[in-house]
Amino acid sequence: MPQGENFWNPYRWVTLGGEEALREKPNHHHRASGLSGRLRCELTALTPLMIGNGSGKFVHHASRSPQDASYIPGTSLKGAIRSLAEVVSHSEDPFNSTHPDASQLDIVARTFGYLQKGNVFRGLVRFSDACLMFTPDRGWQEYEVVAGQPKPNHQSFYPSKRQRKFYHHHPGTKDLVRAPSNIRQTSTVQPAPCGTSFAFTVDFENLREAELSLLLYCLVLEEQVQVNLRPQCLRPGDRHLVTFQGPMRHKIGGAKPHGAGSVHIAITHMHLQEDAAARYRGRDSSRIWEEESLRQELVHRTQAYSRREDQTMNELRAMLIYSEDDPRGQEIRYPAWNWFDRNPTTELKPTL
Repeated sequence: MPQGENFWNPYRWVTLGGEEALREKPNHHHRASGLSGRLRCELTALTPLMIGNGSGKFVHHASRSPQDASYIPGTSLKGAIRSLAEVVSHSEDPFNSTHPDASQLDIVARTFGYLQKGNVFRGLVRFSDACLMFTPDRGWQEYEVVAGQPKPNHQSFYPSKRQRKFYHHHPGTKDLVRAPSNIRQTSTVQPAPCGTSFAFTVDFENLREAELSLLLYCLVLEEQVQVNLRPQCLRPGDRHLVTFQGPMRHKIGGAKPHGAGSVHIAITHMHLQEDAAARYRGRDSSRIWEEESLRQELVHRTQAYSRREDQTMNELRAMLIYSEDDPRGQEIRYPAWNWFDRNPTTELKPTL
């Protein structure tokens, strides 16, 4: 929310930690070491979901029947999870990376890969495309959404390179917020309706324990967090602390300012080989987790992150919490273009 205003800007900023992630030599592909396996995952749209093909339509497999043609590219999923992992682990932005070579990499570069000025490491995780499982009977509607965005040099809305942008959820919405009539730049999109679900897999090899824990946390997040908002973060005139609870959920794809992109990612099956080389010695070291045993294993393996209470994690929880009690779900919108001319220095309120 801009200071002095009653509307909520569609996004806020999460402050990145000051410490750098430890750099280490990555495990390579040519020898079996570390943890390998496969995760089966399901993604369910909590609000309309827009993974565009450049024309405002959802991405489609041309070779499939219309009933199951829609999909989410694995590269889109991997990019979304990687971006979140960079925030959680204090790793470097790959586009502004200062790794001198690929022999000493931070945890995200070791896990997801690295490419910079001829220095290449392929990474140890692979995301499949997410194939359509189910879509509700209600049709895939078209919406007019805002096509423009504030310029990065507008300091009110892009305050620092040491912060990352996250969009507010619109809990419970079944339709996208319509573009205001005074917005000049709009485009038409056709998102998947809420309730649509997709299935995908994540294969990994030669991960260290810490690398697997980061991957798992960034996929499942936390099922119950509490957020406390100070009056300084709320509407003009609010005088009391606001506390609410709920799960953390991802926000991916396009049209996020209009409420699109809130999704629930669940791991439904985990197959793990703790000693990938053991099968060559005639011994099977694999284990499988499902249902309650899987839930407990995920809680155990992600607790290093769920127990953190630093500024980055608390701000991240404040942005990814999905709760209908969240007061910020009211009147989320961009200001009209001429607002920026009238308010060249107005800042956004703090996140917490």
